[in-house]
Amino acid sequence: MNDSTESGKFLDSFVKVVLIMSGTLKSFFATPTPGLDRLARQAEAADSLTRLVRNQLPEPLRSHVVSASRREADLVVIVDSAAWSARVRYAGRALKQQLAEAGVDPVAKLRVRVRAPR
Repeated sequence: MNDSTESGKFLDSFVKVVLIMSGTLKSFFATPTPGLDRLARQAEAADSLTRLVRNQLPEPLRSHVVSASRREADLVVIVDSAAWSARVRYAGRALKQQLAEAGVDPVAKLRVRVRAPR
């Protein structure tokens, strides 16, 4: 599925919610504001990067990646437990190389974080 299809699904869901809102909120959310539009684009970019990172990692690691994002030139990968963070760090050199080959801006440093317990 491509990004434009996902954007369309998001917008369709947004429109459906707007249609069932009460009058005062409906006028406020009738057209997406630039801030909301920017937030939606950022969420889509983070989701896309997370999928790309998962696909570049070896199979056993993929399901443990919660999310991935960029912080300037660094790549921040969130994993579901400390046991998997070391394994993702160990795969870091290959991951950075594969992402560069996939056309992602160069990664200066891989930072692996563990998701806070729920």
